[in-house]
Amino acid sequence: MNEPEINQLGGDIWAATGSLLELGGPVVGVLMVMSVIGFAIALYKYFQMSGLSPSRFRALDRAMDKWSGDKEASLKALDKSPLALGRIIKFGLENRDEPDTEELREELGRKATNFLQPYAAYMRPLELIYFLAPILGLLGTVLGMIDAFRGLEASAGMDRDSTALAGGIWEALLTTAVGLSIAIPFTIVHAWFETRLDIATGRVSDLLTRVMTINVGRDANA
Repeated sequence: MNEPEINQLGGDIWAATGSLLELGGPVVGVLMVMSVIGFAIALYKYFQMSGLSPSRFRALDRAMDKWSGDKEASLKALDKSPLALGRIIKFGLENRDEPDTEELREELGRKATNFLQPYAAYMRPLELIYFLAPILGLLGTVLGMIDAFRGLEASAGMDRDSTALAGGIWEALLTTAVGLSIAIPFTIVHAWFETRLDIATGRVSDLLTRVMTINVGRDANA
């Protein structure tokens, strides 16, 4: 696509947006602002969640597998992990022989919470967007219907009244359509992010449990 075509496309988008705002009124304007904010958050969360790929957790598992045979190699592999979780696991392995294991377990839990906290950030705004969008759309529809019937009451002539009412109704319903169009994709996006976070939380819990139980059963099998 060359530059004139891009400019033409941009002009068409702006024209369509302006027409939509004119027909839908301020409620559509609020919904569009919400969608822009939501898109920015979703884009940020997508790149952030991409860091929690299964391959990175598998690399941490392999690093821990080396612990019984080569502790230095295990610690070096954990240090090289792009996830800060690698350093947390390293801390746990280096201190697992301390007499107060319960204190170590609590400290690992605290560090794990701090590790996961940034990934849970901005989930609530996405939830609010997909929850509020259809409600705001319905509000816009109700306000539009009120205006349509008010215009019907003030006008004269049955043919003109019917035309005015029909136009007022479809313009009013436009806000509901916009609200649903925003809510549906953001519901899917939020569910996907939440699933990724739940999986990552489970993997973190599993890895930190391994820190405390990594030698369980080895002596019996020796």
